[in-house]
Amino acid sequence: MTWKAFFKVSRPPTLAATVVPMLVGGALSWRSLHTLDWWAWIDIICIGFLMQIGANMLNEYYDYVNGLDTRESLGIGGIIVSGEVNATVVRRWAIALYVTALILGLILVVFRDPWLLLMGILAIAAGFVYAGGPFPISSTPFGEFFVFLIMGPLEITATELAAGGTITPMAWIASIPVGFLVAAILLGNNLRDRVKDGQHGRRTIPVVLGYERSFGVIVAVVIAAFVAVLTAVLAHRLPAATLVVGLALPLAFVTLRRLHHPDGLKAAVPLMGRLHIVMGLLLALGLII
Repeated sequence: MTWKAFFKVSRPPTLAATVVPMLVGGALSWRSLHTLDWWAWIDIICIGFLMQIGANMLNEYYDYVNGLDTRESLGIGGIIVSGEVNATVVRRWAIALYVTALILGLILVVFRDPWLLLMGILAIAAGFVYAGGPFPISSTPFGEFFVFLIMGPLEITATELAAGGTITPMAWIASIPVGFLVAAILLGNNLRDRVKDGQHGRRTIPVVLGYERSFGVIVAVVIAAFVAVLTAVLAHRLPAATLVVGLALPLAFVTLRRLHHPDGLKAAVPLMGRLHIVMGLLLALGLII
């Protein structure tokens, strides 16, 4: 596989979903524990990227095998349907990335905490059951809830455990708005692909609810992310400085307005990914100031 093909299949717009939990987890470690093990933090960031790219490759592979992707499909690397790279090669690369992530994870298990092994196994298994198997979660209405759990609570608590040596209650609270926006990214992706998915028997939320009601769900999820921070601050579970996430509200409004237009819907993943990373950066900033 060439570097160009690797870049395509890694689906760069989706990688924000990995960056944000790692940044927030590191910020939590710094604030709550007054420490940040830099080598462990960098290690788990690398693990996160490897697993996210591996998951994207598995999505590309299984969507091609199941006949979901064509040359006209949006939001994919397109290296398999174009004939640039054989499907088997993509699957092997995905497995290789997961194995590499597991090796890096074992270093953390040895030097940090054995619980990280269980977390790593759960994350690896999640990549396979989400995209593959006889009943892939990505083809059900539960995909958004699944990524909420994996790329919200699991990744943030694992990062704090790796970087600081323990998991604080604040990590669980901070993971909620992050998880909401990851779910919103997937909702936008599925809203864009609803017609194609429905034709192939997938039962995602947009396929089940239709366009308008699904767009309403996206709006509700984005609002919930901001409300979660406000509620946590009022309950003294997050520092008042995290209200700085309110600076992302104009971007949220613009993003949702663009998504409600057919041309904007085509760019659903990068648009929602941008909102996710901006709010995530602001949340991390609010945790350390």
